[in-house]
Amino acid sequence: MVTRVLVVDRHQLMIDTLDAWLRCNAPDLVIKATSTALRPSEQGSGWAAEEIEVAVLGTLDSQEDLLPAVRHLVRAGLRVVVLATVLDGWDAGAACTAGALGYVPKAAGPQHIEHAIRAVAAGKLYVPPEVAAVMVNTAPERIKLSLREQRLAELYLGSDALPVRGVADAMGISEQTVKAHLHRIRQRYAAAGIRLSNVISLRNQLSADGWIT
Repeated sequence: MVTRVLVVDRHQLMIDTLDAWLRCNAPDLVIKATSTALRPSEQGSGWAAEEIEVAVLGTLDSQEDLLPAVRHLVRAGLRVVVLATVLDGWDAGAACTAGALGYVPKAAGPQHIEHAIRAVAAGKLYVPPEVAAVMVNTAPERIKLSLREQRLAELYLGSDALPVRGVADAMGISEQTVKAHLHRIRQRYAAAGIRLSNVISLRNQLSADGWIT
């Protein structure tokens, strides 16, 4: 049974390399369409006509394109494998939350990509052990903090954590303002579907998202 594949990668060399490897080693996995740039508002109208089942999503124009591109491909009816240039635990978790069924680092090699395509084509999740070890269960979009909020979070919840009074003194603001900032950060996570009931869960989430050390 033939599985028809779309490959999206900013580098044509990557597309050509994967195509050549599949032709030699997995001829039932056929690359039917390719793209070197994908924007969520562009392309996709011809994919259904090609009866493509799986999309392999590699390097895009910018990292901010990843989650919108995953959603776009899923809405187009495709099962998605993310082919990551650099293994990122947050991106892995967020991509799967956005609908991707596979997440494979490019460094894992074409055989892992083949296994991912086969698993995803069957509707199964494919995440190699090295990805599972670092994958972060997070919101489908990374919560944004201002520079002021980052400093406040680091002072209050970082490796050298200070009490609220200490944070207020270090930043030259009132204790009430410190508490208000922390409340707004929690609200932002809540709006993204992550409920943080205490200081420990807030610290763990901010650490997972890379905002504190």
